[in-house]
Amino acid sequence: MKKVILLLLFISFGAQSFAQKVYTVNEIPNPKTAGQDYFVSNPDGILSNVDILNRRIAEFEKKTKVEIAIVAIYDFDKDKEDFEFAKELFDTWKIGKAQANNGLLLVVTIDRKKYRFITGSGLEGLLPDVFLKQTGENLLVPAFKKGQYDDGVLAVIDEIEAKLTKTSNQAEVNGLMAKVVKSNQQWQFTLGYCVALLLLFFLVFKIINYQIPKSQRIIKSKLNESGFFLSNGCAILFVIVFVSVFVIVFTKSFDLFTKLSLADIPIIIYSALAIALFFKYIAYSKLLRQEHFDDKNFFNEMGSFRKRNCWLLLFSPLILFAFIFQIVKKTRTADRFKPLKDSQKNDMIRLDRDLNREGAPFLTKGQRREELIKVYDYDIWENTAHTEHSIKVWPAEKYEDFNECPKCKFRTLSKPRIHTIEPATYNSIGEAKQVKSCEHCNYEEFIKMVTLPKLLKSSSSSSSFGSSSSGSSSSSSSGSFGGGSSSGGGAGGSW
Repeated sequence: MKKVILLLLFISFGAQSFAQKVYTVNEIPNPKTAGQDYFVSNPDGILSNVDILNRRIAEFEKKTKVEIAIVAIYDFDKDKEDFEFAKELFDTWKIGKAQANNGLLLVVTIDRKKYRFITGSGLEGLLPDVFLKQTGENLLVPAFKKGQYDDGVLAVIDEIEAKLTKTSNQAEVNGLMAKVVKSNQQWQFTLGYCVALLLLFFLVFKIINYQIPKSQRIIKSKLNESGFFLSNGCAILFVIVFVSVFVIVFTKSFDLFTKLSLADIPIIIYSALAIALFFKYIAYSKLLRQEHFDDKNFFNEMGSFRKRNCWLLLFSPLILFAFIFQIVKKTRTADRFKPLKDSQKNDMIRLDRDLNREGAPFLTKGQRREELIKVYDYDIWENTAHTEHSIKVWPAEKYEDFNECPKCKFRTLSKPRIHTIEPATYNSIGEAKQVKSCEHCNYEEFIKMVTLPKLLKSSSSSSSFGSSSSGSSSSSSSGSFGGGSSSGGGAGGSW
């Protein structure tokens, strides 16, 4: 009978040992997920009086402004030493306040019989490594040898509080408290910075709006186009944000959010506003392009606009790329606007295409069509007596997108395009033809017939997303200690 009991006890003990979890840093439950008054992570049930410890540490924090975190587990990642593991955990949770760095971490590992303190960089003077080593050896080791883990931790908290409340340490503790107060008020500074940024950028947008020409043509026919371009900018910004979130979700990079602090919010807002200002500048460039069909007038107007608004680079450095692109483009066309000579070797005058958009009577309908589809730019030069004229042709932005039409001989024949005859459905294939068509004379050149494949129903990825997110660690939740950091100070030992 005794042998059976011993066997059952052995099996029970072996099963319990087998069930003990070996933790990685991201698998340690963050106590702050339960609330700001929670400081103890006890996933294996090693500590029996967690509520008492949480209350005691909360009282300790109110008196000393030092934030303690306690972790008690059986074992952790076999590939890590106790210091490496504890330091990584400290950095992951960011124990303590951001500016005060007033955090203290104690990790207790039962199977390894080791303890390890990690101090925030703001506590290294008040709690030197020697003191923590002596405290651990004198208080933790004797209690832990008896299995009295709660008593050992409470004794250490009392000892640290006694040291911090000594008269000789009051000046340094008061300095630490001042840093904590400043850290707690950081949200007020952050809010102020954000409001200041929003007001400043609002003023910038108003200044730019005031400089845009308010001709009847812009007011009546370009206002909608302005909204279109601005909405495109917002759409692009939305796509960037959406893609970023998509990448973070499906690469499980949620810990990126935990690394953000209040101090990062103004930077994020500034970046978003800088991008919006860049698209605002591009939109206004397009408005000026629509206002000036004549390239020379457009380049001159943009040059004047840049000189008046070079200060915009302070608010959106991205605009520098637009500046460079426009300056390079103007430089490349410098020779284009040098006057031509008439038969008497006198300078001819270039026709202002803002005053004569159609180019009449000098351009044919085919040439005008080439201008409209941005294949060629035609410069018309005329002598002062209006008895001679000369037409100079320049390739435009879409020169490579068209070829010469064999019928009308203008460069208005498009590249091969697909024209749908019968659209595809989920149940049947579709049919289309590939053709080249002329934008001027409607000539069409058949190339081949094209089969359109059936439409495919997209499979939902919600189930796979749910399964991947459900396996994430509890440490990835919204709990936070406050953004503290450590330079690696502390001490450890065994029992």
